[in-house]
Amino acid sequence: MLTVGSIICAKAVDVDYQGQGIVKHEDHVIFVRGMLKDEVANIQIKTLKKRFAEGFIISLITPSLHRRDHADLAYGSMDLLHMKDEEQLSWQVKTTKETFLKVGQMDPVLEPIITDRKFVHYRNKSVFHVMNHPTLTLGLFHINQSGLTPITSFLLADEITNQIIGDLIQAHISIDHTKLKHIAIRTNENQQALVTLVAATKSFKGLNSIVEVLKSNKHVVGVTLNVKDHPHKIFGNVSYALYGQNMIDMRLGQYTYPVTDQTFFQVNIPVISMAYQLIKDHLLKDAHVIDLYSGVGSIGYYLIDHIASLKMIETNKDAIQMAQMIKEKYQLNQVTITHGEAESMIKTHENVLIVDPPRSGLQAKLIDHILTDPFEQMFYLSCDLKTLVRDLKVLTTCYQIDKVYPIRMFPQTTECETLVILRKK
Repeated sequence: MLTVGSIICAKAVDVDYQGQGIVKHEDHVIFVRGMLKDEVANIQIKTLKKRFAEGFIISLITPSLHRRDHADLAYGSMDLLHMKDEEQLSWQVKTTKETFLKVGQMDPVLEPIITDRKFVHYRNKSVFHVMNHPTLTLGLFHINQSGLTPITSFLLADEITNQIIGDLIQAHISIDHTKLKHIAIRTNENQQALVTLVAATKSFKGLNSIVEVLKSNKHVVGVTLNVKDHPHKIFGNVSYALYGQNMIDMRLGQYTYPVTDQTFFQVNIPVISMAYQLIKDHLLKDAHVIDLYSGVGSIGYYLIDHIASLKMIETNKDAIQMAQMIKEKYQLNQVTITHGEAESMIKTHENVLIVDPPRSGLQAKLIDHILTDPFEQMFYLSCDLKTLVRDLKVLTTCYQIDKVYPIRMFPQTTECETLVILRKK
């Protein structure tokens, strides 16, 4: 009989959407993190419910041909690192198909997965956590959620970010870890970096030493201090420039965006550019576009030379301000920018809709708007497969799915981005 602490020898029959191996034993389905399909392992039961359990590998007996050994397997931010790159692409395609079938009872033909085949060192922004040590030590969360694990470099970050991490660690700076909480590094294609210290107070032990180390790095063009004002959020609402400016130029498409330490901007520009290009390639000629959850306007501005008019709607004031700066700088008079909720959208003469919602997907009120007066064409860019398919199940009462593109935006992780192209029935 299965109990917490039981040790069994079993074979994984599949890998689920969270990257966990699926083991069937007696009347239970056991989810085992880090286990691949067809692997045989000794597994210890960690938690037990009526029909399912969670376990962890004690020893691997028969490893998969798709398994990869790596020194960084302990980091939770790379929860699929144990799976080889090509198998990760196959896993995302399979996961996408299964989600469409299970959640939406749909079986669309998937287009080839969007990838630039750069599987490491692709992130232009990374956040590291300050560990409870007397000298500055940076860490990432352990994959088993047991706390922070120290780092000397980060496999997903670019060379400049890792160089800055190395400089800070090697300096052996004495700090007050109760005040300094995180360090964020954003880089651009010009090998420039904006570094943000996130702390509970404006002043703390080690602040001046950290700034001096950062100033000595030729790639650092700005250092900011962000005051953390909420225990469950990384960034607070207020930042102060300590060196240079709170600004770094990020290029996407034909425009350059002046990004601050708090601005949301794409962290894998080459791959998101491929997705934006697909939208442009499929866009109706001389389209009148409404872009909901528009952010800084990166999607709409990428399409600007292919559309007749563009209306953006966004709630974040900083993003609205940046979108307005781009509009004025390049004299894009065909663009209208509105500060407000996507759910308040009122269709005028637009015939194309683009949505890039948060993980929670589209709200019911917005879907009702979209169904009441259907657009000729719709593009849905999603960061969550389940809410995407949930929404599509309703939208397909008025829309036909033309294409579904899985996007490998974040290799080595279980994050699945998707682009769906729809047209009015």
